[in-house]
Amino acid sequence: MRHLFLLLALIASGPAAPSRLIYSGSSQRAWVALTFDAGADRGYAATILSVLERTHVRATFGMTGRWAEQNRDLVRRMARDGDTFINHTYDHRSFTGLSTRLAPLTAAQRQWEVEHADAVVRSITGTSMKPFFRPPYGDIDAATLTLVRRLGYPDTVMWTIDSLGWRGATPAEIDQRCLSLARPGAILLMHVGIQSQDGIALPSVISQLRGRHYHLVTVPQLLRGH
Repeated sequence: MRHLFLLLALIASGPAAPSRLIYSGSSQRAWVALTFDAGADRGYAATILSVLERTHVRATFGMTGRWAEQNRDLVRRMARDGDTFINHTYDHRSFTGLSTRLAPLTAAQRQWEVEHADAVVRSITGTSMKPFFRPPYGDIDAATLTLVRRLGYPDTVMWTIDSLGWRGATPAEIDQRCLSLARPGAILLMHVGIQSQDGIALPSVISQLRGRHYHLVTVPQLLRGH
């Protein structure tokens, strides 16, 4: 009888809910969230932080654990400034292999990537990156969404606008793309690495978005509405 009760409880509970994919926030406010992925080199990170500080803007960083280990001073500076973090895994390996054309990571490897990244950033800042996760390359599958939800990440944060700085876009092209695609609730993806000139374009992007009456916020602010 006891086993029957356990079986019925499992059936009633159903499968674990997956992490929800988020591409934008509410369109009810003229808010745009600035996000920067940090997983390659130090690049323009210090320049970006100086611009954010000078313009009194807080942003959200998709942080890999390896980048955090190599740039502890910048991670502490981000935390001190009130910037927020998204778990971007430890070393930016594609979970599915779609973008890298490598074998998909096992469930154990995926779990290690997520948990180790959070442990590193928590050791530097004193706070967890939960509840926000962003998959490397944007590669995602159902197994990943179920896993990260179980690990404490109910929100998988994608993006509305990709600046394409990582693809070699010039500052002028980045500026034009971000402004032309901006809309209330948008999540803007940029990068800190030297390959991307997002850091050079950032002052103009901030100035022009504000000129169009957008309020620049972090991901938590965008999703919580305050």
